[in-house]
Amino acid sequence: MTHRWPGRLSRSTARVEAVATIRSDTVRTFLDMDTRQSIAAGGVDALQKLGRADDALRERWRRVEEQCFAAGATYLAATERPESDASEEAWSAFAAAIAELGAASAAVDEFYEAYRGRLEQAVAEYAAVPRLAADARRTARDTAARVDGSQPYHEFRSVRTALQTVETTLDALAHAEATGLGPDVVAAAARTRDATDALRTALADAPGRADAATKALASVRTRLQAVGTRAENIAPAYSALLREFVAAGSADLTGARERCEQHMRAAAADIEEATVASRRGDPEAALDRITAARQHLADAEEDVDAVTDRLARLREVRDHPDRVEQGVRFRLRDAQLLVVDRGRVAEWGTVLDAQVARLERAGEQLTVGRPDYWAYLRELDAIDAFVAGVIDRVRGRRG
Repeated sequence: MTHRWPGRLSRSTARVEAVATIRSDTVRTFLDMDTRQSIAAGGVDALQKLGRADDALRERWRRVEEQCFAAGATYLAATERPESDASEEAWSAFAAAIAELGAASAAVDEFYEAYRGRLEQAVAEYAAVPRLAADARRTARDTAARVDGSQPYHEFRSVRTALQTVETTLDALAHAEATGLGPDVVAAAARTRDATDALRTALADAPGRADAATKALASVRTRLQAVGTRAENIAPAYSALLREFVAAGSADLTGARERCEQHMRAAAADIEEATVASRRGDPEAALDRITAARQHLADAEEDVDAVTDRLARLREVRDHPDRVEQGVRFRLRDAQLLVVDRGRVAEWGTVLDAQVARLERAGEQLTVGRPDYWAYLRELDAIDAFVAGVIDRVRGRRG
């Protein structure tokens, strides 16, 4: 818009009309700038609350806002003049305000165009945050309302725990909404949805818990019997170890039978507690005790295997000493060929030669007196592990 001072006529009608017109135009220009600034500020605010405003954007917007504030101050100073003031100074004050407001509007437009995509997307996403929170809250409350105690399994620990988690996430969602931080609200809504899904799953699974406990009890009782049968092999196997080999070959297995029996007694006690819990209508407690029983049975099986596997290994190395040694020699030769192929002889050649000598010394132990086959096997295992480590390093699998 163009404004022209009508001249120096003393308080003419033209001067009064000119000042009135420019005053009105100043107000419109200010309102236009304020609208543009509000739109841009809303986008920046949404970016801030979503945690996506970078330093460059914030700094540029700070400068634009300062320009708008300065133009606003000029506008206020001009409009504070009485409406009866039709002087040239009043006209000039309004003209200066219009110029500053126009420049500020242009700065806002330039900023908005530079970041339009980000600003508009942030506004849309932030506007959707309350709906996300409301949907999550409504779904959580509807699901929680199903846990009313009308079904026996609604008192199951899995259901009560899932319900408590839902209530906790709802409290966290309300707190996040109170802070007004978009990312926190979005994250809290997601956690509420996850907790609600977990509660649905707990409710869906609960009716089948009793059947699962019944089947698990039958299975673990069968396993207890099977482990008991296997445990009968510990005593004869340990006796054979003492008769056929030096005591050092089984010294670490002393007490294996007693440990096995302890684990089996503990498993039997867990199974009995599981049976009682199942009868009183608490299948989840029963399943917990069955899990504990299975662990005790696994420990008992390890005790059985420790003795029977030791006997089998010592007999194998006693009856076929070359068979175990050849396996280690084969891997050692592979390592030497790999070192040559990769050009790493200077680094690893001497190290692998030392393992050859170590293997020879281990074999010599079998020709002296009554051999300690267990010590021999442990030495071969150590050599084998060392060679495997060299191979991994040469191939770059580890540092």
